[in-house]
Amino acid sequence: MQSKAPTIAAYIAELSPRERAVIEALDRLVRSSLPGVIGAMKYGMPTYEAAGRLIAFNAQKNYFSFYADPECVRRHRRELGALDVGKSCIRFQKLEPSLLDALAKITAEYVK
Repeated sequence: MQSKAPTIAAYIAELSPRERAVIEALDRLVRSSLPGVIGAMKYGMPTYEAAGRLIAFNAQKNYFSFYADPECVRRHRRELGALDVGKSCIRFQKLEPSLLDALAKITAEYVK
């Protein structure tokens, strides 16, 4: 679902409590992994640019999506297990600790 919210904070505020918890966790992950990164609403979702590459995430109708550099996703594909993974999109319904760890590794590659 693309949001028309003008800011990331406004986007988060319009989410259900369950969605808000996941999106806030992803937001914290990106901000802590990439100190000083500035986010903005692009393509209707929170988007961050680091080292010329984008990271974005979104609450969809039936799942969450996390978008990262295709090469970073490819290198960590095995850690993502049976999740629905595209070239640069990781789709999931629940934010498990193992998934959070894998996303942290993907995000950390942006500072290498």
